[in-house]
Amino acid sequence: MCLVPAACVAPTVTQGAVATLEQLRLLSWDRCALLLIPACASFLLPSLAMADGGAVRLLERVGSYQIAVFTAPTPLRAGPVDVSVLLENAETHELISGAQVTIKATKQDQTDVMVSRLATTDAATNKLFQEAIFELSTAGRWGLDVSVRGPLGMAQARTEVEVAGSLPPYLALWPWVCWPIVPILLFAIYQRFVIRRSH
Repeated sequence: MCLVPAACVAPTVTQGAVATLEQLRLLSWDRCALLLIPACASFLLPSLAMADGGAVRLLERVGSYQIAVFTAPTPLRAGPVDVSVLLENAETHELISGAQVTIKATKQDQTDVMVSRLATTDAATNKLFQEAIFELSTAGRWGLDVSVRGPLGMAQARTEVEVAGSLPPYLALWPWVCWPIVPILLFAIYQRFVIRRSH
């Protein structure tokens, strides 16, 4: 029989507190491991994200239209470049579909270097955007001219972007080579903490 009840109870309370803290620590590590998966993927694979949206290059009201222009990847480099346009009614902010959108890319110091594309929803993953893919041949400053012909009339907008030089082939390919390592490592970390938690 214990003559000092507090001395008998204290070890039990201490052990329970330690066990609880250990469970919370392992749980936090589990959550961190799961959160690291998309974070690492977005860090390692920026060049693979040639999807709608990207960096905002223009947000401007022109006539009855609100025109937003996005480019990807970020930063822009010589080679394939995604240019997406989002059209809204400037008064109601409703999305506008069915407009004909043409994008012209012109090298600032070489006006004879020009590429024109029709932006369509067919090329876009997100059908709210109208998208065109350009092959920008050289680094430097490029102008992007957007022409709209739609239900609210015609409009034109312009923005300029800085395009860096293309990456060496081995650097351009490294995300494709390395990406399988990320989920494998994160899965191993997750399994490690799951096993420790079960003991």
